[in-house]
Parts: sequence; C-alpha cells; structure tokens
Amino acid sequence: MRSLIISGLIISELLVGCLGASGVVTLGQESAPQAPTSVTIVGVVTDLDIETSTITVKSDTGETVVFPYDDKSQFKRLPLGKTALADAVPVTLVEIEIGDRVTAKKRLTADGKVSPITLMIVMSKGDVAKKQEIERAAWRERGTFGKVTAVDAEKRTITVSQRTREGLRELAIVTGDKTTFRRYAPDSVKFSDAKPSDFGAVRVGDQVRALGKRSEDGTTYEAEQVVFGTFKTMAVTVVAVDADKKEIVAKDDGGTTLTLLVTPDSNLKQVPEQGTMFGGPGGGPRPGGPPPGDGPRPGGPPAGGPPSGGGPGGGGPGRFMGGGFDPAALIEFLPPLPLAELKPDTKLLVLTTEGATPNRMTAITVVKGLDTIFARFARQATGAGAAAGGGFGGLELGIGLP
Repeated sequence: MRSLIISGLIISELLVGCLGASGVVTLGQESAPQAPTSVTIVGVVTDLDIETSTITVKSDTGETVVFPYDDKSQFKRLPLGKTALADAVPVTLVEIEIGDRVTAKKRLTADGKVSPITLMIVMSKGDVAKKQEIERAAWRERGTFGKVTAVDAEKRTITVSQRTREGLRELAIVTGDKTTFRRYAPDSVKFSDAKPSDFGAVRVGDQVRALGKRSEDGTTYEAEQVVFGTFKTMAVTVVAVDADKKEIVAKDDGGTTLTLLVTPDSNLKQVPEQGTMFGGPGGGPRPGGPPPGDGPRPGGPPAGGPPSGGGPGGGGPGRFMGGGFDPAALIEFLPPLPLAELKPDTKLLVLTTEGATPNRMTAITVVKGLDTIFARFARQATGAGAAAGGGFGGLELGIGLP
C-alpha cells in the first residue's frame, strides 16, 4: 500500500492539457487507413536500450510500451513538490534510471508502430519514495478511518463507527464538491489498485479512510480525500495448508469450511510469541517491533506526530490514531508469517473481500496471534462488538494506509 496519488494523475492531466487530448480520428470508408491514435502512458521505466534508442515502460495498467526516441525527443524532470509542467527542468537520457516514474504520450503511426517520444516527464525513484513518505505521513497525522454505518446523500455525509478507549463511537465525515473519492479494487487493498469513484458508491458496511480536518468538538470531519472498499474481517481456524498451491483451508466460527487463496499481494503477519507487541522488560523493543528512538519509523508515525495512546500491547505506534484504534497501523510492525509454517488448529484473523465467491476467497491480510493481543476487546464487546461485526469482539482489521 505504498503507491502514489500524484505520480500518474497530476502528470497525466498536465500532459493532456499541454499535448492535446487523446482520441481516435476515424476517416470515411473510402479514405486511407485509420489516423494515428494518442494515449497517455503513466508507469515505471523497466529498460533503457541505447543501441536500439528505446525506453521500455511498464504502465500502471499493466501494459508494456517500448518507446523509440530520436534527436527531437524531449525529456524533463518534475522536481519533488512541484506539480506544474512549467516547473519541469530539461534532463538528458543519462539522467533517467530504471525505476523512475514517467509519463508520455504513446502515438501510433498509420501502420500501428509507436512513434518516437515527443515529450517524456520523469520523476526520479528517489523523489517518488520521498513523495510517498510525505503523503503517508499526512495520512497518519491528519487521517481518520472507520466502518460506514450511515450515508446521507442530501448532506453528503458518511457516518463511520470507530473503536476508541471509551468504546465504539460515531464520526460524521463531511464531503463536498472538491472531495476526491477512490474505491479499492476487488481482492486488493493496494492504493495503486484503487479506482476513481464518487460519493454515490459508498455503502453501509464499507471501510473508509479519509484525509482532512477534524472539528474542534471531534464529532465531524471535513474530508479532502476519501478512499473506501467493501471488505470482511473474520476469525478462522486452520484445517490444512497447501504451500505449493498457496491455499489455506480453514473453518470459520460457524463451522463453515473456507479456502483462502494467498497471492503475492497477500499480507501474512504474526504476533511474536513473547505475547507483547513492543513493550519488553524495561521498555525494550520486542522482535518485530520498531527500533528505539524518536525518529521516523517505517510505516509508523513520524517524529512529532500524533501520540500513540495506550492500546493493546503496550506503547507502540499506531494505536489510537485519528481518534480511533487503528489495527492496520499496528499490523505494519509485525514480522512476516511464512505460509509453510502455518499448522492445523492455528487461530487466524483474516481480511477478505466481502461478496467474493462463496467459501473461496482471496486472503488480503492474515494475522496469527491477535486473539491473545485483543482478548480484552472480546470481553468488552458482548453487545456493541456483535453489532460492529467481524473478528475478535467486533474488531475489524482495517484497510492500510495509502
């Protein structure tokens, strides 16, 4: 979940404006073959071949495009923090590296070949990583999250339920004409897979993350961005594991047998057997916990960020962020769980896509050991937890940070 919002969207819009809108011109039946087409390609450089004068780009849609270039081709780099094409500075081919993000127009000749590059906008992979961390820090510091309990189309508000130290509470997320919406793709919580959406697509039961500003009384939240999806958290017990087929056969709490498909994007984690997340004797870190010190931590709040709070497992990061308990932020710090090490009768908490093929679904997040860490939630949630649904005592694993 570490893709960028700006890398493709902003640059592609700039190119559309500067280089002309893409389209296809169809000639009459008696005319010559179809005129050249133009498509904006946003992706990552995977190969540079000086001998053939080509740059290969793997687009965000999965397409691989081999761009020829000649002495008329222009290359410009967009500095970190800049979004206007006027701020782009000329660069030479030797300054472009594999892994850089680029945007360019793919134009086809009448015989279907890709024309030489006219203009390619480049963002270095180093700047991409910095931009990503800046954006993630903003979501950690100003973001909020929850499960949708009501949608008011007239007021354009989304009411979500959040788990706090005091129990479940509701927050009204206020949206407007300038609020942008993105919906996670089926079987994925990767922000790169999320598609542009709108307010009307939000449904009760969806999980939501929003970026914006909370009101002083804490009851409302003005959203600049909203990302949401329909997912399901459930507790299961392992029956069998097929590491070769990447499948986990398990039973849910109702005794139904399920097959969980493990993909390269599945996130398998485990709580250290010591039984605590980060608070070892004397406050020392446990295996899988964040490093000591006050500096920024990968996947955790930066120095000077919001306080962690006193959630389960001690004083580690990502407990009560944005006004509520955030399991997804906590899970980022857990060590990986090798599929081959899973044994029958192991208790797991699993995040899947709700509404997938019955009894066979893709495992998005799988966590071993949370039944111990969050046992107190189950004790506290006899009534309220059941209403919240899913997991141990109504706990939702939650969608990760963009």
